[in-house]
Amino acid sequence: MAKKTARIAGTARNLRLRRNARIARARKTRKVKTGIQRMSTKLTENVVMESIGQEALPVVEYLKGRKDISEFVIAKGIRAEVGYVRQMLYKLQNQNLVTYFRKKDREKGWYISYWSFNPKGVPDLALAIKRNRLQMLKERLYNEEKHRGLFYICPKFCSRMEFEAATEAGFRCPECGQPLQHQDNGKTIERIKENITELSKEAAVA
Repeated sequence: MAKKTARIAGTARNLRLRRNARIARARKTRKVKTGIQRMSTKLTENVVMESIGQEALPVVEYLKGRKDISEFVIAKGIRAEVGYVRQMLYKLQNQNLVTYFRKKDREKGWYISYWSFNPKGVPDLALAIKRNRLQMLKERLYNEEKHRGLFYICPKFCSRMEFEAATEAGFRCPECGQPLQHQDNGKTIERIKENITELSKEAAVA
């Protein structure tokens, strides 16, 4: 009898351990999914703000989790003018962040566009932005190295110009009139090189 009781107790204990393990795994999975969702949301916000602007975020947020929504419904949902919403949607479409189809309204007789958010376009656009930024950095590096030691800057940081432009300005800031100071752009060149290296790694991983 004692052995049977011990076996029952052991079985119950094993069941509790297994159940606790399942609960722990489920919690861990939820945490991972939540983390991924937060990263995805942040990436989407950054991409939209950099490619279009903050003004397009309400449209994107409204379309998330929804499908085939007309601009009239979107406008009502975010409390904005239809024309403004349509303008944002066209900009988002140009960046492949939304898709749409047109359907004729039987009662009114005109065509209405129905829009959906395209999450697959986010990583592609993020990569394109990084590559564009990388190209701009390379062009700036070329210019900085080409004019190494030939930059002049306003002490109030109003302006920064190359030697030829500084000569034409009489070595005075065209904004505030302060005398321009010679700038050693060696540190600027090193900082740009570091940014290029870091961004190149990010673009390669993406």
